Amino acid sequence: MSALRGGGRPHIVLIGAGHAHLYLMRHRRRLAAADMTIVDPGAFWYSGMAAGVLGGTHAPAEVRIDPVRLARRYGLESIRGRLSGLDRSEHKAQLTDGRTLDYDLISLNLGSSAPTLTALSEGPRVWAVKPIAQLIALRHQLTSAYERGEHPALVVVGGGASGVELACNLHSLAVRYAAPAAITLVSSSRKLIPTAPSGARRWLAGYLRRIGVEVRVGMRAVSHHRDGLLIAEEGVTRGQDAMRLLACDHVIHAGGLAPPGALGGLGLTLLGSRGLAVHDTLQSVDDPDVFAAGDCAALVEHVLPRLGVYGVRQAPVLLANLKARLHGRPLQRYRPQAQALTILNLGQDQGLAIRGRLWWAGRSSLLWKHWLDERFMARHRH
Repeated sequence: MSALRGGGRPHIVLIGAGHAHLYLMRHRRRLAAADMTIVDPGAFWYSGMAAGVLGGTHAPAEVRIDPVRLARRYGLESIRGRLSGLDRSEHKAQLTDGRTLDYDLISLNLGSSAPTLTALSEGPRVWAVKPIAQLIALRHQLTSAYERGEHPALVVVGGGASGVELACNLHSLAVRYAAPAAITLVSSSRKLIPTAPSGARRWLAGYLRRIGVEVRVGMRAVSHHRDGLLIAEEGVTRGQDAMRLLACDHVIHAGGLAPPGALGGLGLTLLGSRGLAVHDTLQSVDDPDVFAAGDCAALVEHVLPRLGVYGVRQAPVLLANLKARLHGRPLQRYRPQAQALTILNLGQDQGLAIRGRLWWAGRSSLLWKHWLDERFMARHRH
């Protein structure tokens, strides 16, 4: 049936300016039968280039997209704000500043958050891989320290793709200032990037040794300490006095992503740490007028890694289904691709590309990544 609740033009509200909603904005004309409003807390920072910003390859402005400017260009109303709740019986979205928005259909594209251990008032500075503005602030902190002749010790928590990229680009930043780099990468898994082919992991281990990044695998971060970070062997309890201190000045957490906190107050079903439960039509399992895409959405039928490519591929299905829901037509089903290409920026003109069991490393991989990233950004700048 149609989502229309009465006369007049229907209203579609987009919450968040992630990959999928950027696509909807660009294709706004295909939803010309409805009014559209986008609510976002600020700029869109392209996560695919975040490590390069930290390492100094990219300026912050290169990875930033202004949703307000896009909304103006494509004919959407834009509101700066954050979602705090939904009154689904009245079809109203509640914002943290007290405003409410009536909607016929609402779509969530809120991304994800990066949990950290509690920071101490006296102890290392604590950072997270998200929001990207934190990495920009970290870069400024480190460059100031290097210019003063200091060489702070750094610990990166997380042995997945994000942690590896950050560790390598922290090294690149130090090299830019001819500063000694004391970087330790801590991974709770006994293998870096466990889903990568064994050959790629061996190459990566060798690369990290060559650039001087110390790797501690099979170790979990326990808590911050006034002198650094306490770690313990994965699977060993604290009562066995298994904790060790990594002395450091900064701790950067990239050990996994979680759903944004706003989802918890919506009264909708969440799938643990995965996100808002949605069918393959991208509709909430609780409400067919609530859609979600990208990192904040958890498909009931599939478990997907948090990669931007899935939000990009979900976008055309989201657009088609919002239109179909408006007009009471059958909805499409999103079928995730079996394999996704991941290209890591490892600094020093080195990249590592992985797709399934295939991998290749070196300068050509990084050049390919730069081309893909620039193509994505160009779509939203011109």
